[in-house]
Amino acid sequence: MLAEFGIELNDVIVYLIAVFYAMMVLVVGDIGRRKLKLGSNFTRKTIHLFAGLAIWTVPYYPHPWVATLVALTFVVFLGLASGERFGRFFQAMARPEDLEHGSVRGPFWYAVSITILTGVFTFTGYERLYFVAAAAIHIMMFGDGMSAPIGLRYGKNHMHTIFGSKRSLPGCAALFVFGFLGAILAFWFFGIVNYGVFVSGSSILWVPMFSLALIGAAAATLIELVSPKGTDNVTLPFITCLVIFLAGMAMGVVVL
Repeated sequence: MLAEFGIELNDVIVYLIAVFYAMMVLVVGDIGRRKLKLGSNFTRKTIHLFAGLAIWTVPYYPHPWVATLVALTFVVFLGLASGERFGRFFQAMARPEDLEHGSVRGPFWYAVSITILTGVFTFTGYERLYFVAAAAIHIMMFGDGMSAPIGLRYGKNHMHTIFGSKRSLPGCAALFVFGFLGAILAFWFFGIVNYGVFVSGSSILWVPMFSLALIGAAAATLIELVSPKGTDNVTLPFITCLVIFLAGMAMGVVVL
């Protein structure tokens, strides 16, 4: 029956591993919020930082497009996470303003972005270039994930409201630094270990890799700075992905 849909047993196994991992991150966040009293901000950022790492399963699907179903599963769950339906469980992911509206809009669009970016590269057969999408997703996870707590801790007395969102220099610096590190991690795992994009013979192409990571992190920082409140989980990964893609083409790293 699975074969009729172009799916193999190994696709299902990898899918279940990815979903299990993401669910465990959510469970840890929920336990931290309810049992350990760590606070919604702490658990939300923990989930923001680690749930998206489920995309690391992408290279291991016999049919990479199946990876899209992982994020899509959570899009469905988060779309239903209102009122009593899944509500309590997903509260660990919600911003305070989300709870006021009885929804989890931020995490919902986080999952939508991952679904679309993964689908674009896997359904089209360009999974070899998935390092581009993965870098944008990692920048969103780590850069955006660390910018708020660091900004609130070290820049709370120097906040500026831009398009409804509070920004600070420490927060922007954190996004750039952790976004850069996230991009490097994505390039290493997808661009070196799995698809060999940043490898020429026996040499690693460090200059293009670091240059693209710097460009991606800088673009993401500017995008975050001007994104209207509540839209960064869409604007940051999509525009950053486009910037990295175009810069990669200019460098000859992205070849269609």
